[in-house]
Amino acid sequence: MTSFKSKWQLAGFFGRLTYNWDEKYLFMASVRREGSSKFGVNNQWGTFPAASIGWRVNKENFMRDIAVVSDLKLRAGYGVTGTIANEPYMSQSSYDFTYNEGAFINGKWVQGFVPTRNFNPDLRWEKKKEYNVGVDFGLFESRITGSLDYYTRNVEDLLYNFPVPVPPYLAGNMFLNAGAMKNSGFEALLNIKAVDSKLLKWNTNITYSTNKNKLVDLSNKQFDVTTEFFDAGYTGEPIQSSTHRVKVGGPIGQFFVLKSVGVDDNGKWLVENKDGQVIPIAESTAEDRQYYGNGIPKYLMGWNNSFQIKNFDLQVNIRGAFGHDVLNMQRMYYENPVNKAYNVLKTAYDPVYGKQLNTDLVYVSHYIEKGDYIKIDNITLGYTLPKDFIKKISNLRIYVSGLNLFTITKYKGLDPEGVSYSGDFTFALELNTGILILLHGLLLPDLMFHFKL
Repeated sequence: MTSFKSKWQLAGFFGRLTYNWDEKYLFMASVRREGSSKFGVNNQWGTFPAASIGWRVNKENFMRDIAVVSDLKLRAGYGVTGTIANEPYMSQSSYDFTYNEGAFINGKWVQGFVPTRNFNPDLRWEKKKEYNVGVDFGLFESRITGSLDYYTRNVEDLLYNFPVPVPPYLAGNMFLNAGAMKNSGFEALLNIKAVDSKLLKWNTNITYSTNKNKLVDLSNKQFDVTTEFFDAGYTGEPIQSSTHRVKVGGPIGQFFVLKSVGVDDNGKWLVENKDGQVIPIAESTAEDRQYYGNGIPKYLMGWNNSFQIKNFDLQVNIRGAFGHDVLNMQRMYYENPVNKAYNVLKTAYDPVYGKQLNTDLVYVSHYIEKGDYIKIDNITLGYTLPKDFIKKISNLRIYVSGLNLFTITKYKGLDPEGVSYSGDFTFALELNTGILILLHGLLLPDLMFHFKL
């Protein structure tokens, strides 16, 4: 039996100033003052300013004769935001009863009351400082609109649970601010009224974004903490290995693994050591692990379409992610003929590098796959009944919607995005009088009915 109770408070003050001169020159400034009891007593409050400027170029006299441009605005901004600690009490000392650390008192073993968290009165807000420049545009009487943005985001005072020496500290880890990270990226949005007639209306929009990140620093001079890297992710039992390593000077999300290059005649893995030589996996050490792929997509894209033909409407949403890798945990555990603790896949007996695998479960690069995908995320087909057909109801629309319908990918697992692999079908009848009748199921014989008034 366990129990848990926590309490924390957040207070904030906000002020904003806006200025607009003739719809040409725009200015806005704001400041937030926020305090949280999750931080140390010396740094519970933080101040977060922001400012932006805009210039609507199409309002200038020299643009009046350029009829093709219906809107053109240049803008730039700078802002600071704060990130709060996930849990309360991280700045305060904590003790726990530990059975392994105690003493015999009067012939009985008494559990020890030992420190598990160090006192840190200087724990403070994590700050994100972002610069942004962009342009908004409209062409051909706003038949084509969109925006382009470039940003640089510097994160300072990263919040993390770092190892510290014992002594002088009572516990071996401390939640503190240490390090910095840099992000930069580009985002684009394009909206097009492709067809706008009485018979057919077709609106489409395309989104694109890319981001680069780098861990700049992992140090805190006050607590004498300097770390070049930390490991993250976990394979679980029985492999018991971290999956990623985050290193200063490198990007976030890199897999850190033994690089498999073949299988020997006995069915054991052959891997590449730190010197680039091919060796049996039994002879490898932790120093032979290397960076291999990254789990964060380099590019994200979306393509959304809206069609309307008389009373029928159709929505089609497509999106994709590219330039990243995925660790196929299912293959790593169930594609091994030696594994007797699980029901293995049929592919466990397929040749690997032309040979039959005969080895214990292990984390190697063979199970890291390209995670690129294009997904039909949603299709909705609707029909709005004519108003002369329904006298007492102002609007009646019937629609059928499908979610997560189709995925194009080379990934061999269930879903490179890690979401539900089953299609989702919904039939709904909406009345704007406030009544919603919903029939929901997974294309199975037994359906679930939900009625809501």
